[in-house]
Amino acid sequence: MSVCHCSQRGADLPEELRLLKEVTVRLIRPGERKRYDQLIEKEHYLKNANAVGQVLRYVAEYKGQWMALLTFCSAALHLKPRDRLLNWSAREVSLRRHLIAQNSRFLILASTGKWPNLASRVLKLIGERLPSDWKLNFGHPVLLVETFVDPQRFRGTCYKAAGWQLLGQTKGYERSHQDFYLDCEHPKELWVRPLGPQALQTLQALELPASLQDPQRVLPPPVPVATEHLSSLWAFVREHLSDPRKARGIRHPLASMVCIATLAVAAGIQGPHGIAEFAASLNHGQRRRLRCRPRSGARRQYDVPCERTFRRLLEQVDSDQLCQCFVQWMASLDPGNIPVLHLDGKVIKNARPAPAKLKEDPALAQAAANVDTPPEEQKPQANKALTLVNFQTPQQRLVDQIVVPQDTNEEAAVAAHLPKMDLRGVTVIGDAAHTVKANCRELTQQQGGEYLFFLKGNQPKALAKAQQLLSGDIPPSGSLQR
Repeated sequence: MSVCHCSQRGADLPEELRLLKEVTVRLIRPGERKRYDQLIEKEHYLKNANAVGQVLRYVAEYKGQWMALLTFCSAALHLKPRDRLLNWSAREVSLRRHLIAQNSRFLILASTGKWPNLASRVLKLIGERLPSDWKLNFGHPVLLVETFVDPQRFRGTCYKAAGWQLLGQTKGYERSHQDFYLDCEHPKELWVRPLGPQALQTLQALELPASLQDPQRVLPPPVPVATEHLSSLWAFVREHLSDPRKARGIRHPLASMVCIATLAVAAGIQGPHGIAEFAASLNHGQRRRLRCRPRSGARRQYDVPCERTFRRLLEQVDSDQLCQCFVQWMASLDPGNIPVLHLDGKVIKNARPAPAKLKEDPALAQAAANVDTPPEEQKPQANKALTLVNFQTPQQRLVDQIVVPQDTNEEAAVAAHLPKMDLRGVTVIGDAAHTVKANCRELTQQQGGEYLFFLKGNQPKALAKAQQLLSGDIPPSGSLQR
């Protein structure tokens, strides 16, 4: 909350018209901070000068005499009336909240009996300079200001006179810690004011200009699965995955941890540290659907595992069982026929290569021998990092996944795995690494499928023969000659 009036009267002050014309506002100087805090703690009804986030403190003065004190800080996290006005989703609140400042304290030092328009005049002067001051101090402007008015004490008249808009009442919750709120059963009135003629339209736009994006704000990616599907994901994992951990000392359910880790990886996160940060970014509604551990002493609050807990689990869980679990879950969401499959190779950095299998697997050895790509043009062997090949649909549904042994490469691993799949009526798309005669024969003559592969320099003989037989380049590599 903001405005409060001090009972004292200023000395040697003029009539209102002259005072309003000559009053000025400025940021407080470093040496004035102690005096500023003491006045707020003594005269403001909240008796607290603290502010959170990015903070600017102003003083309004007349010929060196302090007339009013104002504190602006980072905006509130969750305000439904404000977010409805701006048409912001929960993620947009996180990405754009830095463009809003909150007037958290407003103390009028001079009695308003003689100067009733002083407060609204000071608010107008602050609104004219706040965007530039904010950009100078924090690297970006603010486009909207907000404040809370206690209706049991004040009517918000000065804000209304200064062009602020009343959006309604809050729910009466007070923020205590990060994403944790206490019900004070004391709703406040929420007032806002755009700082500029196009400020509101800019905040409501689908995309923010690059100049308004917060350079210091790096958010974890959004959850790649719709919230309504999270419960079914948890139930499927709980039913199909066995827990390798000892029962004693378990704090977080296996299904919850596996679901969070899988969602993080699907969103592009790498490593236990990134997974833990992704978990911390989940809201409590998402955590509840994933059956996370209830937070002790807090209603509807849930805890997520730390980085060390994720690291220990990932070292123990059966990767093959985990893969099949999620392949089956995705199939349950999309049980229709698969017309197209993409081959997508991935190199997982900082992960141990898969064990060698070339000597003990005759099918793999035969597939490696049938690869007619010159050795110097083949992909490197998977002996330095873990290499996976995903078989997935254009809609990102994972149909199968194979691990490339460290003593061979992606081409041989795929060639050895194709006979194990049912590809009838399926068109397989892959890059030039998989343009191998044995693969083409397997797909068409043995499996009854189709393929769309590419030719380039790693298949010099096939490329030369195609150029000889075709009258010209085939789009998109060139114009078709007739």
